[in-house]
Amino acid sequence: MKNKMLAFGAVSLATLVIAGCGTANTSSSGSSTGGAKNTSNTASGSTSGPIKIQLWESHSSGPVANTEQKLVKKFNASHSKVDISLNITHASAKALAAVTAGHPPVLAEISHYIGKYVSAKALLPLNSFLSTNSKETFWSGVQGNTMWNGKEYRYPADVKVEEFYYNKSLFKKAGIKAPPATWTAMALDLQKLKALGVIPLGFKDSSAHILSAFISNGGSTFAGTSKKKVQFDNSAGKTTFNYFRTLHQKKEMVFGHGNTMRADFGAQKMAIVDGTSAGYQKILAATGGKFKMGAFAFPAGVSGHSGGIIQGLGFVLFNGVSKADQKAAWTFVHWWNEPAQQAYWSMHSGFAPTTPAGAKAIPASWLKSNKGEAVTINILKSKHTVPRANTNAYSEVDSVLDSAFFNAVTGKTSVAAALKKLDTQANQYLSGKSGL
Repeated sequence: MKNKMLAFGAVSLATLVIAGCGTANTSSSGSSTGGAKNTSNTASGSTSGPIKIQLWESHSSGPVANTEQKLVKKFNASHSKVDISLNITHASAKALAAVTAGHPPVLAEISHYIGKYVSAKALLPLNSFLSTNSKETFWSGVQGNTMWNGKEYRYPADVKVEEFYYNKSLFKKAGIKAPPATWTAMALDLQKLKALGVIPLGFKDSSAHILSAFISNGGSTFAGTSKKKVQFDNSAGKTTFNYFRTLHQKKEMVFGHGNTMRADFGAQKMAIVDGTSAGYQKILAATGGKFKMGAFAFPAGVSGHSGGIIQGLGFVLFNGVSKADQKAAWTFVHWWNEPAQQAYWSMHSGFAPTTPAGAKAIPASWLKSNKGEAVTINILKSKHTVPRANTNAYSEVDSVLDSAFFNAVTGKTSVAAALKKLDTQANQYLSGKSGL
């Protein structure tokens, strides 16, 4: 935590260099709040103040919420013609209902499943803004989730990838000199950690984490380029499922989530905890300074490389509001993704920078002291770190993958039966049919 406090001195809000992308046209000025009809009051030849835009987003507490609030405050201080306020809500679930009711928000952060929004003609393509503003160069995996049918609809708001955090003291006690580079090496390390009387590994039975391991063993999110079919019942699926099933049988891993795993890790009852870059600050806080924490990417599998799935929310602009409001909202979105803001966001929220330029803006001295973020950036550089699939039915695929993996690993069903059923259900969903 001491390192985190020092980070505020490295890139503080007081010294953050803001490279604004311009301000919105104020020929239309008003309040756009969403949930109520969005209108802008026009006074010919005069203005009545900044255009007020409400951003619907879901970060309600902790380092992430605090950092976003500070950046919004900084934006407002440096942009006299646009004023951003936050509406803390589950935008991914609520924004479409607001659109249907005829009261869309202007700006929101939503998940990568945007197909239903596009089908409802709710979202404004961002291409017109990109023709007059230089487009940020995102990590290749991040770029994959900005598009839908060849158009830009979703600009990244935050980025996270899967990684492991470990207790350096327990590794030293177990005689482990460095984090494992392969899954095979990790299995051997878990045996050594088990001998200490701790839980060797806490793993999330969550699709992005399962898929990361699957990719490292030669799998892919889709079978072929059409994105209409998956195949988990193959050598990559069998290798991945059997690996974790063996660990579970040997009591070298447990399934867990969030607070429970962080508590066990902080109490030094768990040696390695599965998480994401977004959880770095919370996991670091859980240590309470009692021990040093390290981080490492998902190990390489039989393919010879690691794997990763890029997750995170993205900014979307809505139709059904004034062009002045849309332009004002875009001013903020573009500003948010500039290097200075991304460096500050990453250093204080735990999320990864959305761009390589943002990563370069983070001081090397800070990255040296904060290995979790350094590991995250290296993961994002890999061509095997891919965007989370965003087709309409893939959320259902994620759900049946979670169930199949959990049931196979815990012995409720065989690996062969789980994979066979998984492929059947997943491909039925992708074809538009029920998976049942």
